[in-house]
Amino acid sequence: MSRPAALPRSLLVAALFLSLLPAPSRADGRFDALRAQAEPLDSLPAFAARYVGSCRDPGERAACEQNVRAARKAMDGRLYATVISERAGELLKVERRGAGFRFLLTPFLDADGLALTHGAPRLDARGRPTIGYLVIDSRPGVDEATVEAALRTGRIELEILFRPEAAFRLSRRGADRSYQGVRARFAAVRLVDGRTGTEIAVKFP
Repeated sequence: MSRPAALPRSLLVAALFLSLLPAPSRADGRFDALRAQAEPLDSLPAFAARYVGSCRDPGERAACEQNVRAARKAMDGRLYATVISERAGELLKVERRGAGFRFLLTPFLDADGLALTHGAPRLDARGRPTIGYLVIDSRPGVDEATVEAALRTGRIELEILFRPEAAFRLSRRGADRSYQGVRARFAAVRLVDGRTGTEIAVKFP
């Protein structure tokens, strides 16, 4: 009987190194279990554009609007997953809370001129869109140095699970254009260290 070939020493060393790396820290499996039920989005802007629709040709408007309504009906209530990595920190205000952190998330996500929101936005006195914060506390026992390093280096990532509910349009005062987007209900939000995968905070609104 032939003996199995021995692995090269370099592969053995690499395997040993990987086995010694710490696994990403997770508080529990609730977020992962919910994410397993969601449809991941390759592009949030493409999703928002399809949901909101753009029917500008007068001759095709009726058919176009019918198609948009059918598309929305098919998407409403379904669970989707999106990840915000670049510029995620711009959506967050951070406060220290004892040994932990409190994150104030502005749930108004840019999608190339459209938006994805948690709940309905409104216009303030100056005609700008405004929406309430989502308050997310860091996971108990999370390493402070990990959070501070992720914030400092801009490697915070937002993982958002949401269900679309309706399209919205806010008319800009004194302007021809308007703010448009997808009004949704966020089912869960998770903040992670994008380099290590360490879970920093989770919120089930």
